[in-house]
Amino acid sequence: MSKKNYIYILSQYTNPKHIKHYTDNEIDEYRITYHKEGMHITITEKNSLLEEEYGLNFKSAKYIVEGRTDIKESMIHHHQKGHTSRHLQFKIQSQKETIRIVLNDIDDTDYEKCIKGFLYLSQYLIEKEQKENNIKDNLIDYFFNEKIQELGTQKNFLLDKISRAFSNRQITNERNQAVDSKKLSELKKETHLKPFLDW
Repeated sequence: MSKKNYIYILSQYTNPKHIKHYTDNEIDEYRITYHKEGMHITITEKNSLLEEEYGLNFKSAKYIVEGRTDIKESMIHHHQKGHTSRHLQFKIQSQKETIRIVLNDIDDTDYEKCIKGFLYLSQYLIEKEQKENNIKDNLIDYFFNEKIQELGTQKNFLLDKISRAFSNRQITNERNQAVDSKKLSELKKETHLKPFLDW
């Protein structure tokens, strides 16, 4: 890790033309955002400067007529409040549900591998958004530099950790109920969850 115990990964793998850096007394944040024609996609890496808290967040929002917004959000993070363990979290708006995948027994090095795996898998989410929304721009080139391809092994590392989490009943809903095989099959149909459940 760099800068004390802070984690800085996003800026190493993103297109330097589009990444922005924001900092104040409480947070240090890197963000890359694409918006066009009613579509908004953001990847944010945020470190709290006040407490041990880190988050890498992928969020897409499609603005639909009649004032509705379809939001998809995936993140890997940890913080001192609420769910203090290192975990992945997915918000499924269509079912008004949140799924958490707890990443147990990982040290700082393994956690960084999981973060890099998450970043690698974000490419699939971006490609899906590009295709579903008929976006002509090359969003992979917009968001990432060529170094993103180096993270393929970290993707496999993360998928192995997610598979183990399922075996250990550490994939849960917002009521902390473990996801069973039937529910897992349903979750695999969710487009922004599928890349993380392909093990």
